Amino acid sequence: DDVLIMAAIERAGAQLVSCTENIDESPQGKLLHGIMASMAEFYSQNLATEAKKGLHEKAKRGGTPGPAPVGYLNSTSRVEGVETKTVVVDDERAHHIVWAFQSYATGLWSLSELTEELERRGLKSRPTARYVGSPLTRSQVHRLLSNRYYLGKVTYGGAIYDGRHQALV
Repeated sequence: DDVLIMAAIERAGAQLVSCTENIDESPQGKLLHGIMASMAEFYSQNLATEAKKGLHEKAKRGGTPGPAPVGYLNSTSRVEGVETKTVVVDDERAHHIVWAFQSYATGLWSLSELTEELERRGLKSRPTARYVGSPLTRSQVHRLLSNRYYLGKVTYGGAIYDGRHQALV
């Protein structure tokens, strides 16, 4: 990748010059540029690995890595100056989720019928700063009914853990 960038710079008839580092077209400058690029790539890959490790640890402890699914809300509270992130039941949407599981379990509802009824009942996804909540699609309802999170479980990296959140089902 770096070699391609350098080749493109050369083809354009330009030179790479750094104001902060001794990077130029000399062999020493090219070596320094290569070392710095390798260090930056290592830093990025190491940061990604550490972030994934942190999310896996959070899931092991029953925490929710990422946004909470429909029917729950991500919440932040302060206790003695310490910020704690938790997941709480969304009172506006949770009863729709419970109804959906109970109704689908009867075997009397198809997935399409259930999706239409949830829309009729007013279940919408959570609105965000840039997104207006909308009715769930059939595939979203299918994922919802397949999600162990509603049973009080957290799935991450192929492993299933007991969650600290309240189960809706």
